[in-house]
Amino acid sequence: MEYNKEIFDAQISAMRFTNLDIAPDYQAISTVTHNGQNSATWDRRFQILYDKLYKNPRYQPIFIPRGIWTSILVFDKNDSKLYHMMNEKTLSARRHEAQSKGFATHYVYSLLYLNEGLEHDYGQLELIPTRDKDKQEYRIKDSKKMLNDLVDQVKEVLITSCKYDHGKIIGGSIQQFDDNYCLVDSIDLSEQIIHPMKQSGVQANPANSPHSEEILTQLRTQRRSLEEKEKSSPANSPRSEGFLVQLRKQRRSLEEKEKEKEKEKNQIRKKKK
Repeated sequence: MEYNKEIFDAQISAMRFTNLDIAPDYQAISTVTHNGQNSATWDRRFQILYDKLYKNPRYQPIFIPRGIWTSILVFDKNDSKLYHMMNEKTLSARRHEAQSKGFATHYVYSLLYLNEGLEHDYGQLELIPTRDKDKQEYRIKDSKKMLNDLVDQVKEVLITSCKYDHGKIIGGSIQQFDDNYCLVDSIDLSEQIIHPMKQSGVQANPANSPHSEEILTQLRTQRRSLEEKEKSSPANSPRSEGFLVQLRKQRRSLEEKEKEKEKEKNQIRKKKK
């Protein structure tokens, strides 16, 4: 399976952003409920993806509105492939739904109709219920509605799925499914995700890598943001007092993480000397 590395890298940059990153800012909206936090995280991911690719005329962002949700996929005009990114758990759940019921209204299942004809070696077809013609027609119409004129240009849909542990990305792969959601091919790219600067068998110095510096900068920015909110927040009402307690806890947690990263950098510098 061939895939566009530039698109994959942009997707991973976006998927590195998690609920942990947006939590400090989201506290300004609510300290008691977090109904919109996950949606806000995805909005930020889509913004990162868009910013990294939209200036290149080779790539076309595809906006797919579904009710209150809007997703962004990327169409590569050169290889005629459509790229999508998902959480691994969500992908697994959607795939199970489609295969157990023989149908799903989720937009990815509709788009996978465009992968019709891809062959696999897993003998999974007999496990899938027979689908009726009307449901297949729904998938075709749904795909046309989402892609408009591009529907005839897309040769293949590829899905990048990422897995997480305690709010941090720990791996992922790029996957190719046929129109029945049967796996055709998969490339595990966890090593590239965990060690983005590793090349030719030698891992770059994490103290000097952009990813390490990016983490430190992010931690400092979040900590300073919390400090400003602490200073500007009134401490007269019980609600404000509870809010301040939450801010202080988060600030202390960020301070500890920042110290750990600084310690790692110093240890590496000492070894070099």
